[in-house]
Amino acid sequence: MLILVPTPIGNLSDISKRAIEALNEADVIFCEDTRVTKKLLNLLQIEYSNKTFYSMHSHNESEIISKLDLSIFDKNVVYVSDAGMPGISDPGSKLIQFAQQNNIKYDVIPGANAVLTALVASGFEGEFTFFGFLPHKGNERDKKLKEVINHDKIAIIYESPHRIDKLLKELKKEIPERTVFFAKELTKMYQTFIKDKVKNIELKNNKGEWVVVIDKTQKNDILTLSYDDILTLKLHPKEKAKLLSKISTKSTKEIYNELINL
Repeated sequence: MLILVPTPIGNLSDISKRAIEALNEADVIFCEDTRVTKKLLNLLQIEYSNKTFYSMHSHNESEIISKLDLSIFDKNVVYVSDAGMPGISDPGSKLIQFAQQNNIKYDVIPGANAVLTALVASGFEGEFTFFGFLPHKGNERDKKLKEVINHDKIAIIYESPHRIDKLLKELKKEIPERTVFFAKELTKMYQTFIKDKVKNIELKNNKGEWVVVIDKTQKNDILTLSYDDILTLKLHPKEKAKLLSKISTKSTKEIYNELINL
């Protein structure tokens, strides 16, 4: 059997009784970093000398799964990420797919999650979309950021301490009047919440991982056109492709070729 086990995102007390039982009973543990997981087991006073560990992270996940022998799941197999819920900006989803495709019994234990914790702490109401980490730089980052800030639902993103200042500058340029919620080091001793209009926010200490929750665009804030709206406009294909590329992940060239082939 396979069990995905969430781990604390900062506060050790957030580990659940079910998660501890699963870790105690595990024969095989797949984890992002064996050192991090063994440290957690030590803190939880769980003996692991008789357990087999495999490091499985975003760079080797597909390769390891492709080589799995189904007989391993005759034992109690657990997957944990370094912190939080597996499958949310961490490996885990491909293991679930593998279990589904091979009729392997599996379970997912609910638990700590930075996305939902930040959303509730923000006080924003309504539907939301989680975008994970933005691309680090370049045109890809610009396009993704525009998608995020023009989204019609609450948008949630992760950002590293190395790029949080850059993100704030970008938001001040694009949406200075929008209300945004910044949360860092969730559940830890120095947990910090900041909620205000973007133009008023200043970040004094950038250490720690950040979750940023951006309130949804109000309908009367801006006039927007959808992808389909732009397709119906009577424009030259080149101009139409340029517009469409700004609200999609495709390049102008890709869209232009699609329009010509229609």
